[in-house]
This record gives sequence, C-alpha cells and structure tokens, in this order.
Amino acid sequence: MKKIITLFICFVAFSQLSNAQQDTHYTGYMFNSLITNPAYAGSRGQLSALAYYRHQWANIPTAPRDISLSVHAPFKEKSGLGVYIENDKIGVHNRLSLFASYSYRIPMGNGQLSAGLQGGVLNYTSNLSEVKNLTNQGDPIFSDDQNRLLPNFGLGLLYFTDLWYVGFSIPHLLNNEIIELESAQRRHYFLTAGTVLPLNNTDIKIRPTIMLKSVPSEAPLSVDLSCSFIFKNTFLVGVAHRVGDSFSIFTEYYFTPTLRAGYAYDYPLKKVATAVGSHEFFIGYDFIKDDGERIISPRFF
Repeated sequence: MKKIITLFICFVAFSQLSNAQQDTHYTGYMFNSLITNPAYAGSRGQLSALAYYRHQWANIPTAPRDISLSVHAPFKEKSGLGVYIENDKIGVHNRLSLFASYSYRIPMGNGQLSAGLQGGVLNYTSNLSEVKNLTNQGDPIFSDDQNRLLPNFGLGLLYFTDLWYVGFSIPHLLNNEIIELESAQRRHYFLTAGTVLPLNNTDIKIRPTIMLKSVPSEAPLSVDLSCSFIFKNTFLVGVAHRVGDSFSIFTEYYFTPTLRAGYAYDYPLKKVATAVGSHEFFIGYDFIKDDGERIISPRFF
C-alpha cells in the first residue's frame, strides 16, 4: 500500500507540472503578498522581512513542501524594492524561484496607487531517475533527470489606504515551455482585496479578504475567502474557505508592533489518497527606520 501511495503522489506531482495551477497556493496569502504582487514592495513603509513555510498533506512524505523568504522596503520617496526566493518541492520535482521587484507609488485620493514590476528566474528540476518500484522498469520517461532555467517577469497594481486595499497582478507573464517534461508554465492572474474595520467602542477589528486566481482556458477560477478578528492590535484569529477545495483556520500574534508570527491549518474537502490537512508557519519583522520613527500600530496588510 505504501508503494501504491508513493507512486500515486509522484503521478499527482508530475501532473501538477503539466496542468495550469503551478504557482504555490498559500492559505495565508494575505500575509505573503509580495509572492503574488510586485506592487506590494515598500508598501509597509519599513524594511520588512517574512519567512514562510507550507507543509502540504502532512502525513505523505512525497507531498509538496514550500519555503519562501521575502524582503522589501521603501526606496527614496515614492519607490519600493523587494526580493523573494521560494523553493517548492513535490516528490522528485523541485522548483526554485528568485525574483526582484520594483514599485512606484502615486498619491491618489485618500490612498496610494502602486505599480510594480518583477523579474527573475525559475529553476525546474525533476530527478525522475530516483523514482523506484516502477511496474515498467524500462519506462523511458523515468530514465533521465530534467533541468530547466526559465527567465520570467511580471507586473502588478495595488491601491491601498489605511483601511483597505485592492490589487491585481500577473506574477509570470511568459508561458515558458518545459519541453522534456512535456509541460508549460502558465500565466496566472490574481485579484485581491481586503479591509480592516474597527468595531464601535471596542478594541476589536474585523478583517475580511478575498483572492481570485485565474488561469484562463486551463483551470477553473479559484476563490479564496477569509474573515478574521484582531484583538487589541496584538492577536488575530480567523477562518478561510477555498471554494470547493478546503476550509482553514489561521492565527497571527504580534509580540511587538514590529515582530509577528502566525500559523494556518488547511483541511481539504477533496481527498487525496490518505492525505490529511496542511500546515503553514510564518514569522515576520518590520525594521525601525534610522530616523528613530516608531511604529505605534502595526499594519495588517
């Protein structure tokens, strides 16, 4: 049975390289915005760093494991710079991404409109020769390892005020062909929005968010909804639903106005072999400016 499950997961992993939904889909997308939208660079007003880890289908050794590190900061008066590195491992397949971002902000109404560009490379590696216990040991598809270095670039827009935001992005514009793997990297479209609303005469805020993800003609529209409560600008707890796919709970705690950490648990509605839920952990830090400015109230997006 273990051999059957392992081969099944390898098949699912290989299929994920061939179908449309290739970008990592984080339950805590609202905490990890630079990964999907380069216009987010510098929007927190401080040098900001975030480390994120996703452990999907926790009881299956060959299931996806994702880790990312992003750093971004304002640059001069209206610009922002950022960089992120992300590693996505699925069985014998590995995807390593390194991208740099630039944004430019324009005051507009009560908020700011930020336009962003990013460029970088994705390195796809498939160690197919490591797959064992094949029914057909002579299958040529598992005889050679594959490696592809794929340059790409993306763009995004973000409008934000102190209380709400809306963004649109295409992180990877090029539909790169991965010839030996008989698959392609497909263009993904993201639309995100959220707000933070204080409840009258309380120390509680409510934060609903939404993310729409589309890969036209390749995959159905993905809809993520979340709603969370923030207590005394320190503790956040919420629930989320990926329509037709999963339910989630998540939390975030601010140890100080600059240091935060969080966790999310994703329970799948679609069963995959003996898979159980997925875990996500993150920790972030906003560095204080050299001019001595202090953060009185943390940013929640």
